[in-house]
Amino acid sequence: MSLLGALQVGKSALAVSQAGLQVTGNNIANAGNADYTRQVGTVVPSKDQQFRPGMFIGTGVDLTGIRRQIDEALNARLRVSVSDNEAADTNQQWLGRIEALFNELGDEDLSTQMSAFFNSWSNLANKPQDVGLRQVVLQTGQSVADRLQSLRKGLSGLKTDVGERLRALAVDADQLAGQIADLNQQIVNAEGGSSKGGANGLRDRRDALVKQLGQLVNVNTTEDKGVMNVYVGSEPLVIGTMNLGVKVKETTDEQGRPIVDVAFKNNNGTMPVTAGQIGALVNVRKQVDATIEKTDGIASNLIFELNKIHAAGQGLDGFTSVTGTNAADDPTVALNNEKSGLDFQAKNGSFVVHVKQKGSGLTTSTLVQVDLDGASGNDTTLNSLAASIDGVGGVTASVNAGKLVVTTDSPDVEVSFSQDTSGALAALGVNNFFTGSSALDISVSQTLKASPTLLAASKNGNKGDNQTALAIAALESGRLAALGGVSLKESYQGMVNGVSVAAATAKTNAEATRAVKETLETQRESLSGVSLDEEAVNLMRQQRAFQAASRLISAVDEMMRTLMSM
Repeated sequence: MSLLGALQVGKSALAVSQAGLQVTGNNIANAGNADYTRQVGTVVPSKDQQFRPGMFIGTGVDLTGIRRQIDEALNARLRVSVSDNEAADTNQQWLGRIEALFNELGDEDLSTQMSAFFNSWSNLANKPQDVGLRQVVLQTGQSVADRLQSLRKGLSGLKTDVGERLRALAVDADQLAGQIADLNQQIVNAEGGSSKGGANGLRDRRDALVKQLGQLVNVNTTEDKGVMNVYVGSEPLVIGTMNLGVKVKETTDEQGRPIVDVAFKNNNGTMPVTAGQIGALVNVRKQVDATIEKTDGIASNLIFELNKIHAAGQGLDGFTSVTGTNAADDPTVALNNEKSGLDFQAKNGSFVVHVKQKGSGLTTSTLVQVDLDGASGNDTTLNSLAASIDGVGGVTASVNAGKLVVTTDSPDVEVSFSQDTSGALAALGVNNFFTGSSALDISVSQTLKASPTLLAASKNGNKGDNQTALAIAALESGRLAALGGVSLKESYQGMVNGVSVAAATAKTNAEATRAVKETLETQRESLSGVSLDEEAVNLMRQQRAFQAASRLISAVDEMMRTLMSM
């Protein structure tokens, strides 16, 4: 072997040592970068040179590549765990907010106020002529209405917040997918289509973006010659250098209720998002909608069922004029027809109209039929009902702006109602206790607030009778067909328990998924993370190798000078 050969060996050793020092320095510089993958140089001996037959001598060392220490299978599992944990944390956060709205551990919770309201009816039943107890009924009724409205508005606000957050995260996901597609192009350009890698920094940046995308949606990846394809479930989101896009799609179901889904921009197809923050928010939105629907259902049944009892009862005084609070869109169609526009539907039955002379106390009672059997084409409409009541002596009935108006013909006459088996009076808002149709607009009748003596406690017209008050008090625990055979109290408690269980389950899931994620992150860190102690050892070894290579070159140079001077 010549001195030139020895010089070449020293040169290759010097170059590889320099490269090794740079790789180690780069690792040290990125020790605090959570998205960095530790790099190592791949060093192999140079091709041997034949010194004589059967004898070969080494020619130095070659650096064949700088690779990342990475386990793609581990990374894939880590991305799944990140998506699951983000979904669980998001569920816990938002379900906790739903639970906080009910505040069932406080003194002003709805169940406590509802109990106080129905208890006030029981107290009124003990003294049905007491005006002060009637004021208590009205006050506790308004407290229930206010609490329902507050709960409903809070849920609506939460639904709005979820929608806004979902739209913002969809924009973030779309931008991340676009950046991944751009990096695919840069990596292909940098590596020239090689499957061996090389653009380590770009690959780290791409992995970091995929991890961020995994925090938003459930992602799967495949790689081919430097290109990473990203899938949501089994549907492609990033194919090569093309981003199919992410957006929020809003539609309605058959009942006209809004449905929010995440979709692909390029074809408007629904994206199968099951995890990540976006997946969790889609589910939270559905849970908020379901809670709103249940809350409205409880309020609606409270309004209609109580009003049906109250409308057929009498107070200490009768009416000289009463106007329904519920307007019909079309007074010419049957009262139980959807086209009527009434929020509550009457059924086939009847009610009694009582006309009383104030001076003599003489009362005449007239039965008014409500024909809603769907036969013969003569079902009762608002107009025909007004005509039937108008035929009762001593009163006049008409329709004004879709509302039923009943007025006595003389101020010395008062009118009242009883025995309503049709629910028509409650559907039209005549002699009702509550106004509104849902938790959004429930309130106590302004007419009763202005004249508490009109509050109905009696069923037979006797001022000392308490049958209506007792019937309303029993409504709290009475089983209702509209609520699936459970009471108002049980229905509300069931909804609250469902929210509490969901929030507790979300907390447990968050803790479990966090433990899985932390375990996988520890495994990745042990493989791909930078250990400063290990890098310090490598640095000293490479420094010594560099010094030795330099000394070899100096020795060869000295030998060549000696040889040249001979």
